Formats: sequence, structure tokens, C-alpha cells
Amino acid sequence: MSDKSAASSTSSIPDEEEPRLKYQRLEADTGDLLLETEAACLCVSDKMLALGTRDGTVHLLDYDGNEVKRFQAHKGPVNDLCFDETAEFVGSCSDDGGATVHSLYTEEVSKFKYSRPVKSMALDPRYGSRKTREFMTGGLAGQVVLNSRGWLGAKDNIIHTGEGPVPIIRWAGTLVAWANKVCVRVYDTAAHTRIGKLDRPKSSNAEGTSCQLFWDGEQILYMGWHQTIKVARMRRKGTADVDALRTVEVVVSFQLDSLVVGLAPFGADIAVLVHNPALDGSSPRPPNNLTAAAALSGGPASDATGVSTELQHERTELQHERPELKIFTWAHEEVAADALSITGYEEFEASDYALATCYLPRTRASSQVRMDGNGAATPTGRQATKWWADGEEPIYYVVSPKEIIVGRPRDGGDRVTWLLEHSRYEQALDIIESDVTLTQATREQVAGQYLEFLVSQDRFEEAAALMPRLLKDNAAVWERWVYMFAQMRQLPAMAPHIPIEHPTLRQTAYEMMLHAFLLNRADHSILLALVKDWPIHLFSVTTLTEAVLHRIRAPGGDTEALLQVAAQLYQIQGRYDLALAIYLRQQQPAVFDFIQEHHLLPVLHERVAQLLSIDEERATQLLMDQYDEVPASTVVPSIQAEQQRAKDAGDSSEAEVWRHKLHHYLDQLFQKDQTAGADYHVLQVELYADYAPGQLMAFLVSSQWYGLEGALQVCEQRGLVREQVFILGRMGSASQALHLIIQGLADIPQAIEFVQMQRDDELWELLISLALESSALTGELMDNIGGYVNPLRLLQRIPDGMSVKGLRDRLVHIIADFRTQTSLREGCNTILHTDCLLLAQVFPSSHPAACAPQCPPSSCAPGFAHGALHCTICIHGSFVLLSAAEGMSSILFTSKVQRCDA
Repeated sequence: MSDKSAASSTSSIPDEEEPRLKYQRLEADTGDLLLETEAACLCVSDKMLALGTRDGTVHLLDYDGNEVKRFQAHKGPVNDLCFDETAEFVGSCSDDGGATVHSLYTEEVSKFKYSRPVKSMALDPRYGSRKTREFMTGGLAGQVVLNSRGWLGAKDNIIHTGEGPVPIIRWAGTLVAWANKVCVRVYDTAAHTRIGKLDRPKSSNAEGTSCQLFWDGEQILYMGWHQTIKVARMRRKGTADVDALRTVEVVVSFQLDSLVVGLAPFGADIAVLVHNPALDGSSPRPPNNLTAAAALSGGPASDATGVSTELQHERTELQHERPELKIFTWAHEEVAADALSITGYEEFEASDYALATCYLPRTRASSQVRMDGNGAATPTGRQATKWWADGEEPIYYVVSPKEIIVGRPRDGGDRVTWLLEHSRYEQALDIIESDVTLTQATREQVAGQYLEFLVSQDRFEEAAALMPRLLKDNAAVWERWVYMFAQMRQLPAMAPHIPIEHPTLRQTAYEMMLHAFLLNRADHSILLALVKDWPIHLFSVTTLTEAVLHRIRAPGGDTEALLQVAAQLYQIQGRYDLALAIYLRQQQPAVFDFIQEHHLLPVLHERVAQLLSIDEERATQLLMDQYDEVPASTVVPSIQAEQQRAKDAGDSSEAEVWRHKLHHYLDQLFQKDQTAGADYHVLQVELYADYAPGQLMAFLVSSQWYGLEGALQVCEQRGLVREQVFILGRMGSASQALHLIIQGLADIPQAIEFVQMQRDDELWELLISLALESSALTGELMDNIGGYVNPLRLLQRIPDGMSVKGLRDRLVHIIADFRTQTSLREGCNTILHTDCLLLAQVFPSSHPAACAPQCPPSSCAPGFAHGALHCTICIHGSFVLLSAAEGMSSILFTSKVQRCDA
């Protein structure tokens, strides 16, 4: 939610800027004092306050406004006050020409008298520790006087003169800055020399206005004069040597549209008290911001100090506006402006106001503005929630004649309170996330109000999404919001964001959320996501399972998501078979992984067909991988049952789909293992004939488990001639098969191949007889028969008068083929005869230990043809008989091994 949308919903001032300070009036004794007199000036130390009044009295106060001590120091109004760095001495000056230094812890008092009114005074910060007891004064005499105590007593030394009255002097470390009519000069008391100046603004109206100075340590000097702000930095000339002379360099300068009556650093920014005079008869312009000081003081929002706006002075012809305390960056960006309703502000001039600041050195160090290499200011942007250390909070006192307003920077708690009051919840959330010092109660306050605001506007999803940021690990608050969302029936918005660890809520909170999603069908998907994501120890699985099953049985409860919830719960309990039944019913593709993961294939039984209906390819592959666990005797009946169910329902197309699935399964099984589905090979003949006739022949050749007559009948019905020929051949009906080849296919090469395989000479006669019935077949037979039988058997039977196309060429081709075959046969016989003789001659020489050859007539092996060559050789006690017989067309080479007894 944007900040503007939050603010606009409840805030009456949507564009109101967040104040940077919180305000209250300095009460206690101070209020009573200012009823009797008027405040003239205020000085702040880290221990106490010093208040100078117009009756010449100096009052020492604590930070609550209680009076600790008072001095009747002067007869005229107190113009200026100053402490030393230890707050042991306080100096004051007055229009009566007096300058007085009082010890706060002893009776020591030093009084000095000058001839002209003294407007400003500055004690040496080391006044109490140095014997010289130095201080400076300036006034209407136009002189800057350094008073120093020596052996002969106190002595005044004029440091500067001739440039008009000196209304202000400020001392820090060894540096002193003062303003006169012409400029602001800086003096180094250690080097006893003026080191630089800041010129008065050129505006003609600036001449009669007072200059404001503030030292931030010894390095930064803030100057406000008329409507001009300048920030100067002290730099050493050309070296970092501490003894080198310093110069003054202006690093920031900008103009305002109001009179500057006080300024001081505000962390990395600048706090400026401005006065806005109004023209005659004009109405005061509205302030930029009405601060939260009214709430702190109990007054209306239009009064920053709690002073009722009903108590107004009678308007005069010239009325002034409220003074404002503004915050500027060094880049002249206004980041805050608080209008202060001070009693009697309508009649006060700029000179009636002053700004006194308690800004400790350590605070200065922690909030120092960065400088670039050339000494120019580098803007730091908006500051952090708390930029000061604990116990070192800067305090800004706005002094007017009748009251003193105390301003303090707003810490994280203050900012959160203001932002919540103005419904700027997102900004408040950013603060509690970045400020670790805030209490747990503050964080819970922001979380509670922010969520209540969103819920009040029915922005439940946005509220739920912010809960992890707002509630963190607070289990009790989480549970309270679970119950609240349950009462509003908005748990679906909260479900994605509820924590399951760090923190873990009580089991009842989780179960309440789960059971709430059972009622509405639209919420079942959320319930499924939660059951999958949540650890099972967060809820009772048994109780939820019973509730889910009860809802499924109820009307409208069997949604897909709720069934999956039931399956998930069964799976958690290890009841995988029940979960599998749901997944199969829902046709879930993930069922295959589920089956493999939990080894559930053997428990499928008659539900195997359901797998095929989900994804046939994956199911078939799964069945092939585990066909030994789920045999065909389980799968085939399951598929046939689905097929029959479709037939009974009159859905022939669905039945045909299941029949095709059956063929695909049996085909894959046959390729995996030819014997695995042997009982169904008879069925497969028909399935192949219908769905894959091109694969039927390979199946008929490979399988031995189908009936030949039945297969022949299937092939006859579908006109599969080649398959019929094969089956008739296996049945022994060769002549019938040959008739089918010639008459059905007219394929002479296949007929020759068939006759050759049958090795039956009578089939050759039948083939010739069948071929002679056609001159085309006769010619084709003449082209192919020469390699198998004597062509004369065909040529002699060609009937007279038959016209055979290309007879002459075919006869020439037959004679040429016969001569070629004869020549090849004779050549092969010659080569074989020569090789046998050569081997017979080489063999004895390769066995030197052989006995002398013997060839008795009686040793001739029986059955050898006359004229055969017989050779018996004894090798290592064994006889090897080599016999070679030469014939007309072949050579016979045989051998026999006989044992030698010798």
C-alpha cells in the first residue's frame, strides 16, 4: 500500500509533512518566571540552562525548567550569556555596560564595566582551567575587546574596531567569530591573527538585521544573516600541519524567503528558526506544517505548543505570522517546516526570538557532513531515524519573551506514533524494520494497526502478504490473526503466507485452516497445495483423511483436487494401493512414476488397462520392462474386458481402440520374448492380419504356437496369398501351395524358390506343367530354371505351336549358361585334385618323426574305390591313413587315424 493511499483514507491533511522534531513548552519554574518578566536570552550547556531576563537576572535551570540558582547580575536587560566548556562559569552582559562572570560552584564573581552597552560576550572555552581567564565582548562601541588576566590584573585588548556595533561573538576552541555592520570575521587566538571573513549579504534590508552564528566544533561555522544562510569551513593553508595558518572557505550559501533569527546543525542538515513578518492588513499565511506538539501538550492540532487558538489578541494593523523551525539540507532542500504557535506571536518582532541549542561535540562527529576533495559540501540526503548516540540527543530551545519551546529530534518511536496517527503505515513499517532500538510493543502496535486498517478496507490479500514482515516470529499474534481471518472467512488469502517454522504454530491453528478449505469446492486446490507443502507433524493426518473422505461422499465433494488430497494423505500413511486407485481414476500422468517409485505394478491386476488409457506408450514400455511380474495372462484379460465393456455399451469405435491396444501390447511382448505370450499367438495371427499384415509373415515364420488351419483360414479371408503359401508349405500341401503361387501370384521366382526348398523332384514336373499353361510363364521359367534342373526337361515339353516371346535369345542364353556352368565345374575339380596331391606330398616332410610309409594290400580300408591312393603314416605312435580317390567329376579326400601297437 502506498503512503498516500493510507493517509488519504483517514487523515484530514493528506499532504502534511512529517515533522522532524517534537515540541513541548519548558514548564516548572520557567512558566512562573516569565509571568513576572520576559525572557531576553538563553544559553545551553550539557549540564544546565542559563536564562537571562529583561530585569537583569540570570536564572540557572535544569532541563525540566526548574530553577537551580539565580544571580541579580545587571540593572538592564541581559543581552547575552555564555558558559565555558566545563559549565563551571557563566558570563553575562547587559545594556548597562556591565560584563559579569559568575562561578557556579564557588562564590567567585568577576565584574567589568564598559562605557557603552555590551551586546555580546564569549568566554574562553578553557576559562576555568587557564589563569588568563579570557573572554571577549562586543557592543555599541564598535570594538571587539579581549579581556585577559595577567600579573597586574585583568586587561582589555582591542582586537578589532571601526566596522560598527558588534551584536554577536561566538568562541570555539581557539577560534572566535564575531559579526559587525560589515561582515563576519574569524580570529585565531592561538596565532593572534584574523584568518578570514564572511561578507554581509548585499541586500539593503540586511543592514539593520542581526547576524546569527553557531560553531560546529572548530571546523564548521554556520552563519545566518537576514535571509541568507552560509556555511564556512576552516582549512589550513597548503598543509595539514596543525601549526599552519587557517583560512575561511564558504562551502554552502543559499537564500531564504524569511528572516533568519537562529540556526544550528541538525545532524547532516541545518535547523533554521525563521520569522515571517506580514504586511499591513494582510492575513497570516498558513504554515507549511502543523506539528504534533499539540498532541504532546494536550491542545488542538492547530496549536504547536498546546496554547489554545481561541485566546487570540485583538488584531492590530500589523500582525506577524508564527515563527517556523525549518530543516534544510546543504543543497537547500527543505525537508521539514514546523510552525510554532507561541503566545503573543502576532506582536513579536524578529529580535524577540532566539534559538539556543545543546549540540554536543560527539553528536557533531557522528553527524558531520561529508566534504569532497575541494572542500565543497556533499549532500547526504534524508537522515536516518536516529542519528545521535544515546544520551546525546540534541535539544533546540526556541526563546520568546513569554515562553520557551523545547524541540527534540523525533526518534523511531516518535516517528512511528506520528505516522500511525496519520495512517502512513508503510512508512511506519519501514522504520520498525530499520530501527533496532524500537521496543517489541511498538512493533506489535504498528503490525496491529496496519493489519486492522487493511482488513477494515477488505484488503485481505494485501494484509496476508504483509503478515510475514509485520508479525515476524510472534506465534501468539499469528494464531490470533488466523482465528480472525477464519471468522471473516478469509483463510484462503492467508494460507500462502502462514509460517510452518520460525515460528511453528499450534496444531489446532493449522488444522483449522485445512478443515476450512473442505467446504468450498473452489478452495480444494488450496487445500491440496497445503497438504503437499506442509510437514505432516503440523496436523493430524488421520483426522484430516476422515474429513476429506466424508466430504468426497457428500454431494459435490468429489472434485479432482479433493481426490488428489485423499491420494496424498493415503500416500503419507503408506497406503499406496489406495492412492494408486485414485490416480488411475483421475487418469493422472504422474501415476507411472508413482508406480515405479513404490513398485506397484504387481498390484494392478485387472486395472492394467487403465494405464493404457492414460498413456499407451508409457504403459506398454512399463509392462515390457516388468513383463515377468505382470504376465500376459493378466494384461490381455484386462484389455479384453474393456473391449467387451465398450461393445456392451454399443461403442464400436471404443471397442476397436481397445482391440488395437491389445495388438500393440502383444506385438511388443512378442518382440521382447517370443514365448511370453504364446497362449495368445492364435489371437495374434488375426491381430497382425488386421493391423500389421506386413509383419504377419515374420510372425508365422518365428512362432510355433498357432494353429495352421486357423491361420490359413484367416489368411484366406483377408487374401494374404504369400502367408497362405507359407502355411500350406508347413502343412505339407506343397502342390496346393505351388498352384497358389502360379495361379494366384504368377511369381515364377517364388515358385522356383518354393520347389527348391521342398527338395521334391516331382514338384519340378508340376511346376513345368503349370508354367506351360502360359507362354509368358513358360518364357519366365526358361529364364530362371537353368540353375536348378536340366533345361532340356522344360524345352522338350514345350508344345508345338506355342509362341514364346524371345525364344531364340532365351535358348542362346540357356546354352551359354550351361556351358559356363560346365566349364566352372571342370575347373573347380582340377583345382581340387591338384591341391590334394600337393598336400599329400607336403604332409610327410612336415613330420620328421614319422615312421617309414607302409602300404600293405591288406591295410586298404574297406570301401575304397579301385585305383585309389592309400597312404598310412605313423606319427608319434598313431597311424594316419590318407586316401585320395580321383573320379570323373570329383575328388574324395578322407582320413582315418589308427593306433600303432608297435
